[in-house]
Amino acid sequence: MYSVALGVIDRARARQRRRLGIVAVIAICAAVTVSLIVSRSGDLWAGRASTVSVPSQLAPAAVFSQAPDMGVACHAGACDSVGLAVWLRRPAVSVSATIAGHPFALTTRQARPFAPQTPRKMFVGYLTALQLVTGIRLVGPPSTWPTANSPHPLVLLRITYRGGRVVMTRLRVPVQPGWG
Repeated sequence: MYSVALGVIDRARARQRRRLGIVAVIAICAAVTVSLIVSRSGDLWAGRASTVSVPSQLAPAAVFSQAPDMGVACHAGACDSVGLAVWLRRPAVSVSATIAGHPFALTTRQARPFAPQTPRKMFVGYLTALQLVTGIRLVGPPSTWPTANSPHPLVLLRITYRGGRVVMTRLRVPVQPGWG
């Protein structure tokens, strides 16, 4: 009975050694494969860095075909959102904006009724954050706008073009009443 127990333990140890051997062979193969990839490409990270585009800052005039349009939008009886429309000089893949620290995306879907002949050049988006009304200091009833005191919040835009080129621009856009 004592020898039977040792036989079971010996077989278990042999299986464990085989498993460790297989894991070691796989690890060695993986290391060789990685070293071959790095030696052929020169630098593994250099290839990845070239695909990531560092955003470039451009003046608004270089990006837009006409001035952006922004205004207080009323939906379902509440005037708690701001709409933004931009017209680009060339087609883009995506556009996002940040107003008073609130980021949001602009899409071509909402722009189609206004500019069907210029695909991917007009983007429209709505920021529905009630804090925005106080964040950009929209004071007084919109019917009193536009005046010299109308809000002109700073709008940051990030535009991604085909091929991965990313452009950033910033400008102050006057807020209009009854937009959208």
